[in-house]
Amino acid sequence: MTLSIESRDVPFACPPPEALSGKSLQQLSYRMRVFELVLKELGDAAGRSFVDLGAGPLMFAQRARDNGYTVTAVDARPPWTGSDPEGIVHILADIRTFPLHGFDVIGIIGLLYHLRLEEQIDLLRRCEGRPTIVDTEVWCPDLVKEMGLESPRIRPCSELGYSGAMLQETGNVWSSFGNEESFWLDEPGLLHAVEEAGWNSVTLMEPPYFSRFGRRRWYLLQ
Repeated sequence: MTLSIESRDVPFACPPPEALSGKSLQQLSYRMRVFELVLKELGDAAGRSFVDLGAGPLMFAQRARDNGYTVTAVDARPPWTGSDPEGIVHILADIRTFPLHGFDVIGIIGLLYHLRLEEQIDLLRRCEGRPTIVDTEVWCPDLVKEMGLESPRIRPCSELGYSGAMLQETGNVWSSFGNEESFWLDEPGLLHAVEEAGWNSVTLMEPPYFSRFGRRRWYLLQ
C-alpha cells in the first residue's frame, strides 16, 4: 500500500534561525505548542494511554498528562528533576528493548535521530498500528550550507540504501544513550522508512522549523 501523505498548517510562526543560540526557549515554546496541535488531531484522550520514549526532562509527558492521557515516560537515564511528576509513571529502561504493547499513542519526540539507522527502522516497526508522534531532526544539506551550519560532527553518508548524515554524539544528557554515532535521515528517506515499517498515512506539520543543525519537523504517523 502506498503511504498517504497529508499536511497540516501550524497557525503560528516558528522561531527564526537567529533565535536558536544554546537551548532556545523560543524553540521549546514552539515545540510545545505544535505538540498540543498534534494531540488535538487525535481527539479525546479519555481512557487512552500515552508512552513518551526517551522522555528526558518529561516536559512532553507532562503536557500529554495535562491533556487527559494516562502517561508512561521511558528513558535510559533517571528523571532529570530527581523525582517523578504526579500522574506520570517513569520507567528506567532502554527504549530499544522496551515493550510497546498496551499503549494507545506513542511519542518519539527528539529521539529518533539519536539512534542508529537499523534501530530507527526497528522502532518504527514496533510502533506500527498505534498513532505515533515524531519530532526529529531532518537532514537537509542545502539548508545547512545556506545557513552556514556545517559541523565537523556531521558527515553526509548513505546506509542500507537510505541517504542522510552520520552525527558524532557528545555523550552529554541531551545525546544518545549508548551510541557514539547516530544517523539522520533526510525527509525522503524518513518517509520511505515509515512506509517500509507498514504505516498507512503520515501527516506533516507545515512548515518544518529550524534547529542549530538545520531542519526539524513534526510528523503524525497513523
